[in-house]
Amino acid sequence: MPSPLQSFRLVHLAALLCAALAWQPVGAATPAQGYRVGVEQVDYYPIYSAVPPHNHYRGYARDLLDLFAARENLRLTYVALPVRRLSHAYLAGQLDLMFPDNPRWDVQEKPASIRYSQPVLQFQDAMLVLPKRLGQPRESFRKLGFVRGFTPWKFQDDIAAGRVSIHESPNPEGLIRMTLAGYIDAANMARQVARFHLKRLGRPDSLVVQPLLLPQRDSYYHLSSIRHPQLIRRFDAFLLRERQAVQALKNKYEL
Repeated sequence: MPSPLQSFRLVHLAALLCAALAWQPVGAATPAQGYRVGVEQVDYYPIYSAVPPHNHYRGYARDLLDLFAARENLRLTYVALPVRRLSHAYLAGQLDLMFPDNPRWDVQEKPASIRYSQPVLQFQDAMLVLPKRLGQPRESFRKLGFVRGFTPWKFQDDIAAGRVSIHESPNPEGLIRMTLAGYIDAANMARQVARFHLKRLGRPDSLVVQPLLLPQRDSYYHLSSIRHPQLIRRFDAFLLRERQAVQALKNKYEL
């Protein structure tokens, strides 16, 4: 039988071993869960931008998703792909989330199980023209400009009938310059994007919206997921909880 001193030492050693097994460094946390976010390989700054060769994702959407990841202890990897390839990769299950998305886009190709977040950003898609052309008949606008990577699906009938031709630019600023120079008749982009770039060029009133070409309606960007509906629920809760921080980001990017 061990002596009282030996018993004390055994109990003390057992306590030390239990403490060592239970101890974690101060501030240690559960490792962040990783997810792949599909984003468009398009320059649509300040809302978002990812362009070759490095595809560095930046803009309002990046800051918003990074804030969500920080608040929810997530690790997000941004995968930039051309728009059509992005959709195929997403539907094939190669991506966990996608931004931007909208319930009205590619409806026939999407599964019923897809989950959309609450609106992330409201915008108005517009056709911008020189002020002197405001009010001219629709048929006088034959050369329309779009950011490379976007599909001009709202003008498919006009394109098929040969009434308009499509001209592309790698970014919104390029479209604005083409319109100002008279190379194209109208440029397509969100009004917020146009306002940002016109202001940066020092010509805030140089182009105006031509509603005859494209009626003004509110549209919305959403975050979506096929595989992780619980992430969308967490994102919705984040948007509600962090309203002030989200608004601060919109103010930062003039959205």
